Amino acid sequence: MDALRDSHWLLGNPIWWGLEDNLPPDLRNGELKPPNSWNYSSPRENDEGWKRQRLKPLAYALLKPISWSLFFLIIVPVPLVFNGQTPNDQLFALLFFIISWSLVIYPLENSRMNQLSPITGFFSLPIDWISLLIGLFIFPFHILIDSRIGWISYFIFWFAMFRTIKNIQLMMNIPPARLLLPILTEEWDSDILDNQWSIKSKKWKKGLIANYLLNNGHLAISGISRGKDKFLSISLLHKSGFLNDPFYETNLGDKELVKILQNPPKIEGIKWPDKFLISSEEE
Repeated sequence: MDALRDSHWLLGNPIWWGLEDNLPPDLRNGELKPPNSWNYSSPRENDEGWKRQRLKPLAYALLKPISWSLFFLIIVPVPLVFNGQTPNDQLFALLFFIISWSLVIYPLENSRMNQLSPITGFFSLPIDWISLLIGLFIFPFHILIDSRIGWISYFIFWFAMFRTIKNIQLMMNIPPARLLLPILTEEWDSDILDNQWSIKSKKWKKGLIANYLLNNGHLAISGISRGKDKFLSISLLHKSGFLNDPFYETNLGDKELVKILQNPPKIEGIKWPDKFLISSEEE
C-alpha cells in the first residue's frame, strides 16, 4: 500500500482494474456516497471533508496461491497410492498437505496485515477450522485402526477447503475500502462517541480507537498515518478482520449499520494535502 503514488492513494491504482493510464472513477459499481452530513467529496472535487480510500482488491493476493493449494491437496494421496515411488511416502504426503493449507492461510494472514486490521489470530481467518481440525483428529487412526480411515479424513479436508473458499468469496463480496479524514491528532477525543461504542483509546493513536459491534463484524474508528499526515479512519470490519467498504450497496440490508452511518464522528478535520488530490492536469 505504501508503494502507491500519493495521487493513487485514495482512488486506487488504475492497474488494479485494468485501466492502464486512466484514473479510476469517483464511484465504482456498488459504491455509495455517504449522507450529506459526512461532508464527503472525491479527490477530484475539493480539499475538505471525508474521502474514500480504496485498497488493493484481495483477488490479487489470494487467487493464485489458492489455485495452487487445490493442486497440492489433489496430490496428497498420490505417494500413498503409488507407494514406494518416493524415499518416504508418508512424509511426502504430509508435506503436500502442509503446502496446500499454507497456500491458503499465509496469503490470508498477510493480506489482512497489509490492511492494518486490528483483528489478528489464525482462528479468526475465514477458514473452516472445525472441519479441518476434525480431519486432522481422524487422520492418525488410519495408521492405528484401518487405512481406509485415511480416505475419510482426506474427504473431510476437501470439505473444509470448499467451505473455506466459500467463506472467502462471501468475505470478498464487498471490496476493501475505508473513509479517511485528515486531522490534528490533539483535536480528537473519544468522549464524543455515544456509549454504544467500545472505546479503546480516549486520544488519537495508530490502530483501533473505538469499535461498534454488529451482527457480522464491527464498525471501526482507527488512526492511520502516511508520512507526517495523520488520519481518522472509518471502516467496516468483517468478522474475519478484513476491511469492507462501509458505504456499499450490499450493506443497505443492515439497518443498524445504515442508522449508525447517518452521521460521522463530530470532528471537522483539516484540509487535505495537495499531493493526495487529483488535478485536472493529471486526468
